[in-house]
Amino acid sequence: MNLAIKKFILLSSIIISFIIILVLTFLFAEYLSRKNAPQKMSEIIDKVHLIDHNGQAFKKTTLKNKPSLLFFGFTNCPEICPTTLADLSEITKEVTSSVNAINIIFVTLDPIRDNKKHLKDYVQYFGSNIIGVTGDKVEIKKFAENWGVFYETVNTSNNNYTLNHTATVFMIDELGNFRGTISWGENETSVMQKINNLSKLN
Repeated sequence: MNLAIKKFILLSSIIISFIIILVLTFLFAEYLSRKNAPQKMSEIIDKVHLIDHNGQAFKKTTLKNKPSLLFFGFTNCPEICPTTLADLSEITKEVTSSVNAINIIFVTLDPIRDNKKHLKDYVQYFGSNIIGVTGDKVEIKKFAENWGVFYETVNTSNNNYTLNHTATVFMIDELGNFRGTISWGENETSVMQKINNLSKLN
């Protein structure tokens, strides 16, 4: 066996080994993703006691068998929350046949200030398909933890406070299955495609 053939075999072995490692890494990551994925919305939503911005119980029936975009935030948020709600509302209008084809669920992480009246006044500025959700802080924490949402209170001046929180949007199909996420600042074309795909799922 000459040197050229030995080099070829060695190079081929390295490439094949690299491909195998990539495939195994992908499969392992997929396994972890599925293992750590949130419970079905339909399984967790009726285990918590929350209300919508109209004071009605936030239950599986609230979703009306429609896909949903779930976002956690607070009404005193200076940029991320209002921008996200405005963008989602506008994009759902563009990519769906009806403005109400997809729910946008805004769960407050600041129930002390965001009672149902305050939340109702807030969400009306963003679209008719937005459902504001509030309730007891223990129940909100329980619901947020299902989605791996991080949040913390940060004290500011004049005895006031703000929140640091996860800015991810969770996509849920009409059966309550978790279908992926939308990141803060994600390319608009990518967001439109994701929402368009979500609205087409049966």
